[in-house]
Amino acid sequence: MIKNFIYLDEDKMYSLSSQIFEGITEYVLNENTSDSQESETQKGPVGSGKVLADVIISSSKATEKKFFHDYSFTLFENHLMEQGRVLELTSSALSLEELKASITDFSFIKIKAKSTFNDVNKITELFSEFNTIGEALAHMGAFSRINELNAELALLKQQTQDRNKKSQLEAEHKRLTNLKTLAKEGNLYQDQKFLDNLGLLTKYGFSDQFEITQSFGESLFTSCLKRDFLRESEDILVKKYSRKTEKEVVVFGIISQAFSGDEVELDEEGKDYSNMKAALLNLVDHLTNIEYSISGKQENEVVIDPIAVYFEV
Repeated sequence: MIKNFIYLDEDKMYSLSSQIFEGITEYVLNENTSDSQESETQKGPVGSGKVLADVIISSSKATEKKFFHDYSFTLFENHLMEQGRVLELTSSALSLEELKASITDFSFIKIKAKSTFNDVNKITELFSEFNTIGEALAHMGAFSRINELNAELALLKQQTQDRNKKSQLEAEHKRLTNLKTLAKEGNLYQDQKFLDNLGLLTKYGFSDQFEITQSFGESLFTSCLKRDFLRESEDILVKKYSRKTEKEVVVFGIISQAFSGDEVELDEEGKDYSNMKAALLNLVDHLTNIEYSISGKQENEVVIDPIAVYFEV
């Protein structure tokens, strides 16, 4: 099966695979530094042939390097699968209880399911620009009617002095050009302070995360991706595959959290601490519970540290 990678954490892959293969994958990567160069004569400005050759060599190097990354992952994945060290969820769904019973026996997981791309930066941007976007949408929806009213009012001034009709048209025109009120009527405008607070909590709880979420049976799987290891920009991925994908996505990674509670029992109020360190540790417990209330893991959720994300083609 050919893999169309959209994400590959090369650092993590080579760190793990070098331990498995005793460094052999690192040697394959280094083989990329060996290049051959042919000299050629080209008619044109002085030095143009050399510039063209340098461009061709640079392009060849980049393509070759990516190829070895992809092939190294295939070797890495196949070895772990053959060793039975991967929990594979690609066909029949396990019940939640079956998954809870078996997941602790594995460190690695491979799940194939339709996915949702969750870009927190886009969500916080939406909160900050929600009312502006709402007014723009309301204006677009009313734009045609506003032009019609302008034309009718101009014609009315020339042909008749019907004050009642003129008053009606002017009232409708005033309503349609009051974009804030128009947006509110269409539920496209919210209290700005409320939106600001939503944006603040989202930034605090989720930072700038880019996640893939997958539902499999009764369970939810969340993979937090590093943007630097995406093969394409976030917007391009959403444009190509949709924010909710039609095709199934394969995520291969390490199980980092599974069915464990996040809330911490706090010390009694007013308790005295022996030193500053003990007080700070208590503060960390409070911080943990605040984070849990905002972005805590759900009861049926498994968090994955992803190594690779790809489509099978």
